[in-house]
Amino acid sequence: MPSGISIGAPKGYCLDRRSGRRGGVVFASCVRLRGHDAFDPTYGHLLTAAAAGSKSDLPMLARFLRKGAGKGWLAASGQAGDVSIHKMKRSRNALYIELTDQSRPGHLGAHGWKAFVNVADQLVVLGVYSGLGPSVSGIDGEELLRSFAQATLAAENAAQ
Repeated sequence: MPSGISIGAPKGYCLDRRSGRRGGVVFASCVRLRGHDAFDPTYGHLLTAAAAGSKSDLPMLARFLRKGAGKGWLAASGQAGDVSIHKMKRSRNALYIELTDQSRPGHLGAHGWKAFVNVADQLVVLGVYSGLGPSVSGIDGEELLRSFAQATLAAENAAQ
C-alpha cells in the first residue's frame, strides 16, 4: 500500500490493479480478474484495505464506533443513521464489526464486515463486501474477514 504496509489476501483473491481506490487496495476473485470460467472459490466477494492512521487502542476504538460519531465514520455517506451494527467482536490483534450501511454503493451490498487491525505502528481497515456474490452476513463473512486479517498480519511479518 502507499503507506508501506504489506497486505495479504486469502487464497483465491488477487490485487485488482484496475481499481483506482485512493490510499487503499481492492482484492477480487483471481478467476474473474483473469477472465476464466473456472470454479470461483470467492463467490464474487470483494475485499478492501486502507490505512487509517496510527496504531489504535482497540477497546477505545470499539467504544467510539458504537456512538453516533463512530457510526458516521463507518458510513460511506458520513451519516450515522445509515449504519446499523449487528455484531462487534475483538481479538488480541483486531476489532471485527458486522454492519449494514444503507449508503454503500449497490455493487458492494449494504451488508458487510470491517476489521480494524494494528499492523506495525499503523491502523488498517479491512472490508469484506458481497460484490457480485451472495451476502457476507453471519459466520461466512466473519470467517472470510478473519482470514483476511490473518493473511495481512502474516504478510506484514514476512515483509519485516
